[in-house]
Amino acid sequence: MIFFVIFELLLAAFVTGISSSSVISSGSSFGLDHLTLQPRFLSKENTFRVVQGDIVLLPCEVQNLGSLVIVWRKGPTLIAAGQHTISSDHRYSLLGHNLQIKDVKTEDQGDYTCQIGDGTYGDLIHTIEILMPPSLQMLPSDEEVIARKGGAVTFECHASGNPVPTVQWSKKDALLPSGLQVETGFSLSLSHIERRDSGVYQCTASNGIGQPITATIRLHVLYSPEITVGRSWVNSAEGLEAKLICNVDADPHAEVMWYQDSFPVQMTDRRVTSSATRSHILTIKNVQPSDFGNYSCVAVNSVGKEKRYIELSGRPGPPLIVSGGRSNPTTYKLTWKVQSVFPIIEVRIIFRQLFMNTTYHQSGRWHDLIVQPNEANYNSENSDRLQWYRLRNLNPDSVYECIVQAKNQYGYGDQSILHQWLTSSPGKTIIEINSGVQANNTFLVVFTAIVLALFNSNYYIIKTVSYENYDKRLKIYK
Repeated sequence: MIFFVIFELLLAAFVTGISSSSVISSGSSFGLDHLTLQPRFLSKENTFRVVQGDIVLLPCEVQNLGSLVIVWRKGPTLIAAGQHTISSDHRYSLLGHNLQIKDVKTEDQGDYTCQIGDGTYGDLIHTIEILMPPSLQMLPSDEEVIARKGGAVTFECHASGNPVPTVQWSKKDALLPSGLQVETGFSLSLSHIERRDSGVYQCTASNGIGQPITATIRLHVLYSPEITVGRSWVNSAEGLEAKLICNVDADPHAEVMWYQDSFPVQMTDRRVTSSATRSHILTIKNVQPSDFGNYSCVAVNSVGKEKRYIELSGRPGPPLIVSGGRSNPTTYKLTWKVQSVFPIIEVRIIFRQLFMNTTYHQSGRWHDLIVQPNEANYNSENSDRLQWYRLRNLNPDSVYECIVQAKNQYGYGDQSILHQWLTSSPGKTIIEINSGVQANNTFLVVFTAIVLALFNSNYYIIKTVSYENYDKRLKIYK
């Protein structure tokens, strides 16, 4: 085979030499005829973008080839001459003078030259560009990255392929810390890491060739304990059972310890601890006077430490005022919720008027009342009591503020936070509609209130919701 190829190459060179000398030495018509019959390429140079594994055909159509030989090369490497392939790579074959390459590989990328004879008549160069689907390398290469809360981390996604892939980042089943669904770029940087940033991050590369490819990495955020308490004030009484609850979130897992007035709680048959998932409970059975006091739950892990306080007392808790911010001109139904196992003996209400205009703000004197409250509801499960008292002889169109403090057989509890309200102008009346009324009366009450509001501008309508939703009030003012 090699002998025939060498012979064809020598013959091509010899014929080319004769043809050239004839054209130069002779001015006869015979020489001109040879000039007009010189070979030329009919195919045009081209760039072929081929997907890896496909077949490509490189055309080399020649006119007036005569006895000359077509030679195919890739760089300096000879592939074929005449009708014979020289390369040992069986993926190469000739279809006429065209070169076919099967199962295209990455190494097939480059320039291919179709040459007539020794190249005297020029050559035709085709370029093969291999289109490759994307590939990815995630950095860090670990499947999981561990970082501390408040720290920073950067993920990199090295993508290759032809065309150059586009890389997009996302977080599995959640938004990215930036609040976006997707971010584009070869890296993703997270700073001031929070607990919620834990999860699986995905980088996806695509370039239109084949299917997009995705790599994942998990971020594990370590953080010091974070504690929330069920109640910061727990009301109980002698002989009853009390539960103090601390909800602890921590990574790694935290050890939880209980203290009473800064001393470790000694566990006995009456004092036991339990835990379920994130809840840590100190149960005190048959409460004794010595059990009352200030407790703290302390949670510790390798990252940090956290403490929260809970007061166990027989005294009432601090009242939570739930009445609205508007009242009738001269009266106000002051409503509050207070936790107390035992009945409330009396309530102290301290209130005053604020004198305000655009130029000054002056407070009036405090009024100190000791009253017997009206109780609207008692919840035996959590000892919450809904109570009220109506303040009278107020000045219209004025701002008032008050503090409430409740007392039971153990004494006065802590005060409420300061509460303010505004009395309406003279002649304005507030109608209160309790959504807790029975269904057969609801339509009549609501209809009456709407009629009054529509046809008499001297009424306000306030719809108060049930006790369970005491802090949600819908106010309609005319």
